[in-house]
Amino acid sequence: MITNKKTIAMDLVISMFKDGRIDKTEAGHLLKGLNSQKTAVAIVGIGWKSPLSDNYNDMWDVISNKRTLIQACPKERITYASQLLGGLDTDEQNYHYGAILPDIDQFDYELFGFSHEDASLMDPSHRIMLQAAYRALEDAGHLSTDRRNEITGVYIAANFTANQITNYLKCIGDINMKSYMFNSTSFLATRLSNQFDFRGPSTVIENTCVSAAVALYEACNLLEMGKITSALVGGINISHLLDKRINLHEVFHHPSDIATKGYDDEPGGNYVGEGAIALYLKPLDKAIADQDRVHGIIRGIDTNNSGGVSVDFMQTSSEMIAQVVQGALIDANIRAEDITYVDGEGFCERIEQALEVKGLINGFQTSTQKKQYCALGISSANLGYSEEMLGLSNAVSCVLALKNKQIPPVYKFDTPSSYLDIINSPFYINDKLKDWEVEEGKKRIAASFSSGYGGGNALTIYEEYIPEQQNIQPWIKDSYLFCISGHTLVSFQQTISKFTEFIKRYKDMESASTLDFSYTVLARRQHYSPYRLAVVYLTLDDLYDSLNQWIIQNRSSSDIYYNEKRKKGVAEERDVEQDVLSALAKNDMREIAEYYVNGHAIDFNMLFHDEQPRLIDVPGYCFTQSKCWIGGEIRAYVDERPNQ
Repeated sequence: MITNKKTIAMDLVISMFKDGRIDKTEAGHLLKGLNSQKTAVAIVGIGWKSPLSDNYNDMWDVISNKRTLIQACPKERITYASQLLGGLDTDEQNYHYGAILPDIDQFDYELFGFSHEDASLMDPSHRIMLQAAYRALEDAGHLSTDRRNEITGVYIAANFTANQITNYLKCIGDINMKSYMFNSTSFLATRLSNQFDFRGPSTVIENTCVSAAVALYEACNLLEMGKITSALVGGINISHLLDKRINLHEVFHHPSDIATKGYDDEPGGNYVGEGAIALYLKPLDKAIADQDRVHGIIRGIDTNNSGGVSVDFMQTSSEMIAQVVQGALIDANIRAEDITYVDGEGFCERIEQALEVKGLINGFQTSTQKKQYCALGISSANLGYSEEMLGLSNAVSCVLALKNKQIPPVYKFDTPSSYLDIINSPFYINDKLKDWEVEEGKKRIAASFSSGYGGGNALTIYEEYIPEQQNIQPWIKDSYLFCISGHTLVSFQQTISKFTEFIKRYKDMESASTLDFSYTVLARRQHYSPYRLAVVYLTLDDLYDSLNQWIIQNRSSSDIYYNEKRKKGVAEERDVEQDVLSALAKNDMREIAEYYVNGHAIDFNMLFHDEQPRLIDVPGYCFTQSKCWIGGEIRAYVDERPNQ
């Protein structure tokens, strides 16, 4: 199979050389690279903070059902924007529509080890990025991983320029070393490395709307070279410039009553998309060895710049888009006809979109002459145009489509753009949700394209992951254990409620497994103090009844263990270490429950050493969100330059 893939890629390189698209030196370099075995990169964790929620699965509901997050600017943001920009105008007609976060002031500062004062000094983008990274690591089951033997790189796509123009720091009115350290965009990545004990290279990338794809490109290259063992790739897009009268966001000038319509003759407008995304990546073989859940595989990726020979600085180059497609196909060792869904850039301006699609067509037609076999999508019509974050927004949209085995519809589509020759191209516009069918023995493959002002282009190719079938025997024990915790009483109570609702649904699913559920909750989630609850149960129905009983009565029983104990110190843990190990060896769930609620650290992996459990979706930990904003009145931003 590998030989066939290499042959395909080699044929493509030779074809490009014969057609004069690459020279002899570049062709030789590409052919040499194909002789080395490529390391597949797995996406094992996803975190997404959107205006809807911080659950990435909610985004699939939006995309697949032709919904949109775009609406009028939230009232909370109008208040903050008017203050930060030095005015008091709260007329929502003067503010942009978009997928805009309503709660940029909210943060669980205690969980991340900050005082309220320090958290309020911190630019909202830092706080939101921390929580998105937490969600990605939680989703991957690696929040509590010992990282001393790991080299984890951190690559964050962000916008320096927007922060300089309207800086949260300037509005504090007290610029000193501490406030600077809590706001600098360059610390977005290093703060994550410090918070989660990541010990690899850590950097922030700004390259307009191709930033996130470039961050992904850098991380994949280092993973493939073995320079790092894992990577956290993130993107953040928060805009304080929401006032229409400030001509800094001409991209988002639009009639307020027209939706974004990709590839349409009347494309409507572009709407800002705010949020944060984090992906946790590993080499595929390492992810499998670590019993990780693989959301999807990054099969190939390439980036380039349009240069300056044939286009101006602000123009798109179809020629260079075609080349970036060819480069990604070579990197993935596939033909274009293997890709059957593409999520496009999403910038809805007729000429720009025509140049983009022309470049994609020319790139695909290098290796296939098939017509109208690949769906062309545009998830930013649903989620907003997220600028620096765009490459990751498109990435997760593709991965969710692969996981659900469905091709999503475009949000709005009436009349094909007269600037596009879709009929004679490899593409078609899919306007209805449909099952994603593939030939037997083949995998579903998607691609996402992004580009940016200044000429950046990127194409990333994703492949579905199909795990090997395992013959797992039913996990039958005399009793099972459920443990849950919280660093505050509010988080504790809210998380219990979320799990109770989840178990109500999960216990009736055909795929429900007590083994997988128990493994995920016990061994792959973070456990906090002082609030801890443990339940010993026989069936998931019993567990549901016990949690309901706790919510109503709020007291312990023969099967429900609860305590409020601080985390035990090293000496205290050493005193009971052998007793805890003995309880785990005996599978004595009641004894383990007692140790747990009394604040002791438990290595729950010991309960599963003879099993082959899977990591599954369970509810995320509930943050205790508090208002973290500049104290008192916000100092109006004043341009202090002397009059000319």
